[in-house]
Amino acid sequence: MPKFGQREKEWIQQDLLTKGRDLFVKRGLKKTSISDITKAVGIAQGSFYNFYESKEVLYLEVLEQEEEKIREQLVLPFFQSGNVTRESFKSFLMEAFSVMETNAFIRQLFDEGIMESLFRKLPEEKVAHLANSDVDFFTPLVEKLQRENVIVEEQSEVVIQLLRMVFLLFLQKQQIGEEHFAESMDLLLTFISNGLIKKVD
Repeated sequence: MPKFGQREKEWIQQDLLTKGRDLFVKRGLKKTSISDITKAVGIAQGSFYNFYESKEVLYLEVLEQEEEKIREQLVLPFFQSGNVTRESFKSFLMEAFSVMETNAFIRQLFDEGIMESLFRKLPEEKVAHLANSDVDFFTPLVEKLQRENVIVEEQSEVVIQLLRMVFLLFLQKQQIGEEHFAESMDLLLTFISNGLIKKVD
């Protein structure tokens, strides 16, 4: 098995992430083999294991990159804006839903039941990290709004769990039924925004 220099390792790992993402979006996790990925990158199949212990671990890292982009481009600017109202919070949720729905990689997680496969095949510590990442990220943001008297004084974990539940509902549009989904979701987000965000006097 060839040995790679540090810079070459960095290039190959980035290429694995980029080419892996492209293949996962095109074929899905189940139909993408390690051989497919290594051929796209131009390395021997055995060399894959110098970087990742399985294709599921690679998939998880791609997922974490996608989440990081969404957080940096959408979530952090909103929570740090200093101007959170019921109306802006609802608009933020709608924009977040739009981003997730148009992101082919995120969309695939739920359309193809990939999340269940990940939980079955990933090491326990990575499953725990995946399950806790939202709480770890959102807790200081929610607590900041609570200190600023913007959001209700509920346990931050409960607020975060509520938002996760709403996002999961949105990603189950086809299963729930699309005929009145937009109107129902709009009404639900109004209730949630009015319930979480304090009214400005």
